[in-house]
Amino acid sequence: MPLRENRYMQTKPAQTKFFWLILLISAIFLSIATTYAQVDDVTFRFIRIQQEKVHQEMLEGVAGNPWQYRILADWMLDPLMNWFVARDVLNPKPSAFIFFRFLQCLLIFFVAGVYYRKLGLSLGANLLGLSVLAWGMSLSLYNSDLSFNVFFDIAFYLIAAVLIMDGRFAWIPLLMIPAALNRETSLLIPFMLLSFVYFGDKSAKSMRSVVILTAVSITVFLLVFVGLRNYYGEQEFLTADGYYPGIGLLVLNLSRFVTWEQLLLTLGIIPFLAIFSYRAWHRTLKILFWVVVPVWVAVHFFAALVAETRLLLVPQALIFIPGALFGIVEAANWEKHAS
Repeated sequence: MPLRENRYMQTKPAQTKFFWLILLISAIFLSIATTYAQVDDVTFRFIRIQQEKVHQEMLEGVAGNPWQYRILADWMLDPLMNWFVARDVLNPKPSAFIFFRFLQCLLIFFVAGVYYRKLGLSLGANLLGLSVLAWGMSLSLYNSDLSFNVFFDIAFYLIAAVLIMDGRFAWIPLLMIPAALNRETSLLIPFMLLSFVYFGDKSAKSMRSVVILTAVSITVFLLVFVGLRNYYGEQEFLTADGYYPGIGLLVLNLSRFVTWEQLLLTLGIIPFLAIFSYRAWHRTLKILFWVVVPVWVAVHFFAALVAETRLLLVPQALIFIPGALFGIVEAANWEKHAS
């Protein structure tokens, strides 16, 4: 077991309770701030008109390809909205959207804090990482509504990382049910499990069980993927500003000033700091980097508008933020020993 994981496991009970208390309080305040910033960005009026319209189209099965097949959040939102309406909450539907986004943020920050702790980062580094993530999430809604499926994607990847590091491999096929209902980008999660074991403990016994669990997870994904498309039928394909996935969209992404402006606003120089600090990373982080980042970046540059930088928050939260923090910690230790 890596040294950092040993230190984590040996944390005193009082320190552990203090960590959970601070993490919960921090997650709540960061969720409030992020939700407020996002609502202020897209505007309450837009949420009341456009978000409600999109939600209704999703429930009616006419939202278009690929949006219609990312149904999880809308299935969850409908009973929440009905609950708000039944209790005469002021502006019940937009209020339900906003409250749902707060809960999503709370889930993301809390699980991210757990994940960073398991990587061995200190409480201070952990809170700094959550603050950077909150900043990026707050500035990521260019050309967007509240994009519930994108933010669930962040949560599912972080949950998967925590389960894998905990050795709770059997939970991954179960996690794939909501993850696949949420977004097709969840397909990389089973490969995170397989790579974690293969490049770590690849004893014959563990590899056999992990290969089976990986195969089951991929099967679950495919069943959901195909099932949604059969259930909702063929949908009109909605292009990205008139561009279909491919070379044309790649050129558009690379050539537009707004792409690089939004990337800098949302991600900052965190990815560069992380990559330059690669040697200092926890081994698990290195494994997840090679599973997620190359595929994720390539697919989105070829198939989406990268100026909509919320699409890159999964590698930012999962890889780049903790990677940059490891570099900062290493630099601080080097300066301490040098002096």
